[in-house]
Amino acid sequence: MPRMLLTTTIASLLAAAAWGADTPAADAPKAKAYPFDTCIVSNEKLDAMGGTVTVVKDGQEVKFCCKGCIKSFEKEPAKYLKKITDAPAKADAAPAAPAPAPAAGHGNHQH
Repeated sequence: MPRMLLTTTIASLLAAAAWGADTPAADAPKAKAYPFDTCIVSNEKLDAMGGTVTVVKDGQEVKFCCKGCIKSFEKEPAKYLKKITDAPAKADAAPAAPAPAPAAGHGNHQH
């Protein structure tokens, strides 16, 4: 009898976990939208390397031109997140500026 109870309990837990995996949490906060059309690390267009890579860090959506840029971001995330949080204030305070040039040595995309 204990074996049947254990099997039923495990089956119930697995079913609940599978159902919950496809259902977003109602209380989960939505990540803040990424404000740029360029990679936060390299300043290249997001689709420059064949597709955008998106992660959420501390409630902020962050987009990269490649997975290699994520590695650079993870070394100094506060530095890059500050660029995002400072961007709206700069946009309101000054006229639109041209996008920054790609990072030096990043044109051939070696990290």
